[in-house]
Amino acid sequence: MRRIPASVAHVILLLVLFPPVAAAQTTTQPSTTLPLSSVRGNPWIVGGGSATTLLGDCTGCAADTYIHSGGVLAIVGGSLTHRTDVGGEVFFVPTKTAAGDPIRTLYVMGTFQFRPWQSSGFFMRVGSGMAVVRNWLGSVEAGERVFTSKAFALGLGAGWEWRLTPRFGAQVFGTQHAAALGDLTGNRGTVENVMGNFWSVGAAVVIR
Repeated sequence: MRRIPASVAHVILLLVLFPPVAAAQTTTQPSTTLPLSSVRGNPWIVGGGSATTLLGDCTGCAADTYIHSGGVLAIVGGSLTHRTDVGGEVFFVPTKTAAGDPIRTLYVMGTFQFRPWQSSGFFMRVGSGMAVVRNWLGSVEAGERVFTSKAFALGLGAGWEWRLTPRFGAQVFGTQHAAALGDLTGNRGTVENVMGNFWSVGAAVVIR
């Protein structure tokens, strides 16, 4: 039997060894990117602060006195799906009227947050509930007596979240909170359709 030339033997050997080598080189490596999606059932905790501008308005009021202050935000809840969260929100804004009288506003709301794209940090947030306001008439009428009122509350916002570790992250947000206090009776009679608007820009830490 004729012997196989050495060059042919080398080619046959390469063909036998090449497929395993190619398969090993093309194996997909696991991604090290932290997922932005939530794990269903995990807790959702947000805590941070904001720079807030508020404006009081009513029927017949000038509604041109803007007051600048800070706010404290806290949300505690859980993840419903990979892109949705629901929880209870507390938003507190302490400030003063132009005359130096204190105004205290506390929002207590149910909040829903949604991320349209699982691979993106963009989110939208909406909430509704109740606001407890002390001395709000002082923001629209000077010299009014101090009392505490309750109001229907609504919150809308959006922002961006970064996942720093699998369970810890940070976010920036912009929100508008509104409180509809209705008609309030003050020193000078009834003030109709009293409203409070709060515009905020802030940052918070996130635990999932």
